[in-house]
Amino acid sequence: MLRAVVVALGCVLTLVAPGSARAQVGEFDTTHTVFYEAPTRTHMFVYSPSGDVTASPWSWLDVRGGWEADVVSGASVSTKAGGVYQASHAADVVSTASVRDLRNMARGEATVKGDLTSLTAGYAYSTENDYRSNSLHVNARTDALQHNTQFELSYAHNFDGVCNRVQDGSATSPTLWVALEDSSGCFTKSATRVTDTIGIDTIETSWGQSWTPIFETQLTYTAQLVDGFQSDPYRSVILGEGIKAQEHVPDERAREALTARMAVYLRALRAAFRLSVRGYYDTWAIRSGTVEAELEKSFGESFRLMARGRLYSQTGAVFWSDDYTGGAPPLGPRGQYFTGDRELSPFWSWLGGLRAIWTLRPAEGRFIGFIESFKLGLSGSVTGFSYSQYTLGGIPVSNARAYVGTLSFNVVF
Repeated sequence: MLRAVVVALGCVLTLVAPGSARAQVGEFDTTHTVFYEAPTRTHMFVYSPSGDVTASPWSWLDVRGGWEADVVSGASVSTKAGGVYQASHAADVVSTASVRDLRNMARGEATVKGDLTSLTAGYAYSTENDYRSNSLHVNARTDALQHNTQFELSYAHNFDGVCNRVQDGSATSPTLWVALEDSSGCFTKSATRVTDTIGIDTIETSWGQSWTPIFETQLTYTAQLVDGFQSDPYRSVILGEGIKAQEHVPDERAREALTARMAVYLRALRAAFRLSVRGYYDTWAIRSGTVEAELEKSFGESFRLMARGRLYSQTGAVFWSDDYTGGAPPLGPRGQYFTGDRELSPFWSWLGGLRAIWTLRPAEGRFIGFIESFKLGLSGSVTGFSYSQYTLGGIPVSNARAYVGTLSFNVVF
């Protein structure tokens, strides 16, 4: 068996690798992103640093390794009630809980490439206070018609685990389940904690085409199957008088998306215009559409500025309700599932942003003998959300804006 694997690997390298010429190329990337939003009753701050190193010891081989983290602090909705229930109760039944978490992820991948084809395989592992993830991915890409046509196929599988509360043996119905209090005891032999599994399979295929020297298109299809615990273990939903239960959503979810992109170079402006349209559907009956446009202009050889805009709209999940305690639609029970997640409600959003990239290359030779180029990037965006049904105790969510700032640095040597 081992011999067969070695022979097969040798055949792949023979087919893909054109030769063994050494390239001695390396690259380092680091990115630092800050995210902040503070809609009604909640707020969230996330700082995400990352670093990646790429080495190309031979012209046919790229090896990459990296790390990233999310440092999270804020407050989220822990108990969700709608306006009908809230109106009949003087006490505030909509509560928030403080959130503090640290996610660490290590990743690595290798790419074997030839003149027309490349094969990539990689692995990533991440940890959080209440979540563990193992992810494997493979990718194949080939060019045709003098590099004017490109086909790409990728597959990824996640083996994930989420911490949950051990429910009382008498709680035979999800309407009796109690939400997780905190992450203490997670991923240990604690008698009060259990790990629920999540399996995620994702497949993506794309076709890229250069029609003229200044016009390109790409068509991408993505499909994903999610199987496992997908509720927020910390969130409770008011179901009626004296009934507060842990959020409960289906364990299975199939998702599909089709994206069409085009890019055209405007020679007179020395600028590139890009437009993308995306349609999405899943088995929870969420349908969404996205339109995004970018205009990127070059100022000389070293500086580029991009403006970006996006519009997004979606329907709600089939089991979504703002208040599960009763009332006319869109209120009242929607079958056996119930959620307080605003991202499963109907809403639309807009985004506006800018990005600047400055690249510095020496006129000849290399900086300090080994650096080929520097690249510095700075971007910022603001996103606004408008919720047509989601409220907190009947109070519409206001100030629903998210701000993102990113600083990136790249060096090639």
